[in-house]
Amino acid sequence: MLRAKLLMISLALAGALAICQPLVATTVNVDLSGAASGTSIIAPGASFAQTFAGQTVAGTGITGSPTNPLTLSPSGFLEVAFWNPGVSAASNSILPQPGNQAPLSVLLDSNAYSVTWTMGYADSSGPIDVDFFDASGNLVSFVSVSLLPGYAVYSFSGSGVFRGFTIFDDNDPAGLRFQNFSYNPVPEPTSLLLLGTALMGLVPRLRKKVS
Repeated sequence: MLRAKLLMISLALAGALAICQPLVATTVNVDLSGAASGTSIIAPGASFAQTFAGQTVAGTGITGSPTNPLTLSPSGFLEVAFWNPGVSAASNSILPQPGNQAPLSVLLDSNAYSVTWTMGYADSSGPIDVDFFDASGNLVSFVSVSLLPGYAVYSFSGSGVFRGFTIFDDNDPAGLRFQNFSYNPVPEPTSLLLLGTALMGLVPRLRKKVS
């Protein structure tokens, strides 16, 4: 009987610990392997578009506020681009069209607290601007970023919980190239509920054992 109780407690603890583990970063990207330069990808496929619904493109910037709920607006398309910054051959990347300097919006499958992507420029070092929005289209945070030479990895956190973001104010005449978007999702309420249930299930068993 004691052995069975200890086994049940061990299983409950293992389940609770598994729930507590940080969720693995999720990739939001199109598969560009084998895609030829110049291939068009119609927005808003693969979670990418020029803008969110409610916004319009104004040169290299955006006007208007996203609508509720946050959704992508098929205001343009993406083009597969290949760019070698002269240091090493870069893999295929995406370029917002029309006008390579157009904003790029990304809609995630779930709420997130951090995001990472690769970005490259040819002719200008920026800065560029990034708006972060919640699922209802409300502005959560705004950052201005100076670009590093060639392709570089950029990570953003501490912006609160967001569902999507728009990269804009690109002044590179050749246009920025984007690759490898990934994000860290926020645990769903159901996961937290399971954690609480698992821990509460331990209390009466531990009390009985002590008594």
